Amino acid sequence: MNSKRNLTAEYLQQRRLTARNLQDFELCPQKYLLSLSVAPAKARQFIGGPAALQSAVRGALIDCYRRDGPQQLSQQNLLDLFEQHWQGALCVDSLEERQLHGRGIRLLTNYHQAHHQKPNQTIAVDLRLTSEIAGHDFVAVADRVDRDESGVITLLRYKTSTSPPGPGSLGKDISAGLLLLLGSQHYASEQCQTAIYALRPQRLIIADIDPNQRQQLRERIVALAEEVHSAQDFPTQKGQYCRWCRSRAQCPAWASAHYQRGESK
Repeated sequence: MNSKRNLTAEYLQQRRLTARNLQDFELCPQKYLLSLSVAPAKARQFIGGPAALQSAVRGALIDCYRRDGPQQLSQQNLLDLFEQHWQGALCVDSLEERQLHGRGIRLLTNYHQAHHQKPNQTIAVDLRLTSEIAGHDFVAVADRVDRDESGVITLLRYKTSTSPPGPGSLGKDISAGLLLLLGSQHYASEQCQTAIYALRPQRLIIADIDPNQRQQLRERIVALAEEVHSAQDFPTQKGQYCRWCRSRAQCPAWASAHYQRGESK
């Protein structure tokens, strides 16, 4: 156990951090630690239908813009791309599968109808950004990068969620903040902003991040990275989010609770 923990500590010092890593650690240090080693088969159990929908819609749109966007790709071809990415087996039952599959078709149909006649301002797709901030290595991915007529760069991600955040809430989000910091380094001479494209209302939501908020996000991100890299123990913080945790089966707190229930029988 000690050699495994030492190996993990050494690995933690060297790996690039994502916004998800930081969010996991902030929520529950044990969740972060276990997420690094959870087997794909185990993680698959916790993906669920909504995440499968998000993944399939995102994949279809990324492939669409790799082919010059809805301006060049027909609506049917976009829906065919969705079918290629759709994994209905991740849904809990056939009813959820039918409902989410139908929702994906509607979202992409509406998207194509809203965008097929608009000018294509996309300059990058599925852009992986890596850089160092205050001595820590980070990585983030923009689903799409646009440059408008005034030269402003928008790094955006797609969202299929029912209740997308508003500009203010998005401006406080670690994920949006890290994407902005890395994007601004990548496009160093250009003005950058981050956003989500909410597919249900078909609306671009730009993160409200002023210079003061940006500095606060940077400080929060760096502070969390320092905690991650200096951590010796990774305590469990149990909460309602445990129900959906992809690492719950390996969590010592839940294993202990299961053992105690078995002892009492």
